[in-house]
Amino acid sequence: MASEQPKAARTDATDASAPDMTVETALEHARRAFALKKYEQAVEYYATALELQTKKHGEDAPETANLYFSYGKALLENAISQASVLGKEQPENGDEAEGKPSGTGANGKGPILSFSGDADEGVDLFGQAAIAEDEGDEEDAEGEDGEPEDDFNAAWEVLELARAIYEKGKDEDDEVKMKLAETYIALGDVSLETEKFDQAITDYSEGLALKLDLLPISSRQIAEAHYKLSIVLDLTSGRLSDAILHAEKALESVDARLAELRDGIDGKLLPAPIREAKTDKKGKGKAVASDVHADSVRHLAKSQMEVEIKECEGLKEDLALKVEELKTTPSEPIESAPAMAARALDAELNAKPVSVPGQAAVVNDLTSLVVKKKKKAAEVDAPAKRRADDGDDGSPSAKKAKLEEDAQS
Repeated sequence: MASEQPKAARTDATDASAPDMTVETALEHARRAFALKKYEQAVEYYATALELQTKKHGEDAPETANLYFSYGKALLENAISQASVLGKEQPENGDEAEGKPSGTGANGKGPILSFSGDADEGVDLFGQAAIAEDEGDEEDAEGEDGEPEDDFNAAWEVLELARAIYEKGKDEDDEVKMKLAETYIALGDVSLETEKFDQAITDYSEGLALKLDLLPISSRQIAEAHYKLSIVLDLTSGRLSDAILHAEKALESVDARLAELRDGIDGKLLPAPIREAKTDKKGKGKAVASDVHADSVRHLAKSQMEVEIKECEGLKEDLALKVEELKTTPSEPIESAPAMAARALDAELNAKPVSVPGQAAVVNDLTSLVVKKKKKAAEVDAPAKRRADDGDDGSPSAKKAKLEEDAQS
């Protein structure tokens, strides 16, 4: 049995390039591998499906957008899993690495919250957003094997292709608009993992704006988007207040979700809002779905609502703790780094800190320090010399007085 296991794994891995492979078959294998977290196999099967699809429809066809998105997500998850393994080779953390969800920090810091109540495949687990601030060691680990970095770059490029296609059809269909929002969120995940925080803020903000236009505040997708944005803002210098704002909005979203779930159990849910029909360029009205999100409470059975209430209550507690943690985070120092270094050096040398208007320059401070030390040494030596000379005054009147004293004695 043990010898058959590797053979089966090799068969699965080589099936992706089988001559009789179809798009549907490749997609079935890819989705199964992704669900089992066998991301490397998922990448291979999605690549095969995409190759077959582009041969049939072309690279920029709308039919390829969903495949680009799924392929990009698989590349991202594969990169995260490989970077996690490579980054945890240190003895103190090596044993714990395999058991941690993707996206958690190297030292395990940061909350691992899950917004996985959404049934839509495009919604990520929130654990990917909880990145630690001290993941600098990750770059050293990637130097040994370039695959994680290559997969991150490939994920970005593939998701960008999906975004460009979705962007063209976002005004025609709310489902396409929703996929565009999910693509922006996925692009933000890539930038967050590669520590390109400014780009992550841009993409998360775009995705959140689109979702706010499509979903009610009670959607768990809204809470997730707000929280991911809060995480990256917290990692960005000078954005602490914005991080607190979005963490609070995530908490408000979970509160709204809890209220809606309780109304659902009590049978007090209001009818779904009716969205206005859109008119295309030809003047024809197009029906618009009133409920584009898969996590609507109206889709849940009573037992499912009860389970989700417990989940959301846990999320609410964790989010409240996160908000308090952000609010108690010390503000960033106003003094510049060079000025702080000069001040520390002043204290070390027991010298009086130099007061310079504005931001102090390190070179000027050091020069003044050297001058001060010399002056101080001169001032210390001068009194000593004067005291030594006092004992033997060389003036003529002093010498005469001394001779008269000797003669009288």
